Amino acid sequence: MAELDNIPQQTNLTIETVKLDDDTLNQIKEFNTKTNNVVAQTGQLYLRKLEITEELEKIEEALEQAQNDFKLFNQKLNKIGEDVDEKYPQARIDVQNGTVQYQPGAPTRKQMLEQASQQSQPQDGMRVVKD
Repeated sequence: MAELDNIPQQTNLTIETVKLDDDTLNQIKEFNTKTNNVVAQTGQLYLRKLEITEELEKIEEALEQAQNDFKLFNQKLNKIGEDVDEKYPQARIDVQNGTVQYQPGAPTRKQMLEQASQQSQPQDGMRVVKD
């Protein structure tokens, strides 16, 4: 180990500076600029994606609400139609002038459906036989 002590130790660190050739320097600058542009675009795209996702969620909520409203309004309209049919059988409503044409004494639509359903069912004692 004594031999290692006799090896001269370098205590100074030498750093040299050289100038890059213009072509290499220009390529480095160009790709640094392009890289920075891509990073900026990626950030903008990410933010835009978040905005669109949020907007789509709002649209989905509005669509769901519209569907629920449609069902509710349709149910209410059907109920009003049934009530009008009870008062005015076979009614034709003119919404523009607010009049109703109907057949006094005629069966209501509900009564007609019940009669049709009873006629389609076999009577007691009758059976349908397939040959």
